[in-house]
Amino acid sequence: MQSLPYIYSSSNMMKKTIIISFLSGLTIFTACKNEAPQSAPVPAPESIAQPDTIAPPAAPVDSMMAPKPSPAPPKKNTGQGAKDDMAEMPESKVDAISKSSAPPALPPSASGSGNNFTELVTLDPSIRLDIRYATANNFTKSKIYDCPRCFLRPEAAKAIVRAQTVLKKKGLSLKMFDCYRPSLYQQRLWDKVPNPNYVTPPNKGSMHSRGAAVDLTLVDAAGKELDMGTPYDFFGREAHTDYTKLPAKVLDNRRILRQAMEAVGFEGIRTEWWHFSYRGKGYPLSDYVWPCE
Repeated sequence: MQSLPYIYSSSNMMKKTIIISFLSGLTIFTACKNEAPQSAPVPAPESIAQPDTIAPPAAPVDSMMAPKPSPAPPKKNTGQGAKDDMAEMPESKVDAISKSSAPPALPPSASGSGNNFTELVTLDPSIRLDIRYATANNFTKSKIYDCPRCFLRPEAAKAIVRAQTVLKKKGLSLKMFDCYRPSLYQQRLWDKVPNPNYVTPPNKGSMHSRGAAVDLTLVDAAGKELDMGTPYDFFGREAHTDYTKLPAKVLDNRRILRQAMEAVGFEGIRTEWWHFSYRGKGYPLSDYVWPCE
């Protein structure tokens, strides 16, 4: 067994060896550090570029790889869009566009549905007019039309002229009480007399509103009306065409009128001796309203 002094001496030797190894390693590390390249010096604060001179950053990789969005389709010029576009224009330009795009005014010979009308007196001025619904002298006792004019579909107007030509050879003439009746005036008539027994409902529309019906009578060379047994727009049995308890002269006058109208394509109705409808062609209802001069 070793003595205590010897153990103590060995321990001191070990400590010295450890200390010498540590100091040698530290010397080697310091020498390697001094041989390494130095980093670039940090620039002074005043040499750093200001924000307004900094170039925009490069696009990130994700945005460079992502597909570019397709351009938006052109905006359709819908009615609302067109209205919005015009709202941003000067008033002078809007007015010019409005005038150029507005439909042309209808001439007196054109209907609202594009089908032509003919004013009867332009074909034959000898035909007399007494348009009752343009006065208060009718069964409603009120004025329905704004002014008295007689329009018909061209074929119907020409047929009336042919009948007039035949009647003039007998010293007679036609006298018109009613011709084409615009839907507006049909509504006015219905508002006064909303009874389908006397007035055709506007939604159904009469042959008058199609420009293919006339109410008329006969006059002599002096313009005096022939006796037809009842006045115009008389709603009694005596006005019926099959009512025969009338003077022979009255029945003869009705026969002359009926034959003249039927010969050119018109057909009467049983309850009104004065009413005839043209059967040569079908026509739609029309909203056209003739101008008043």
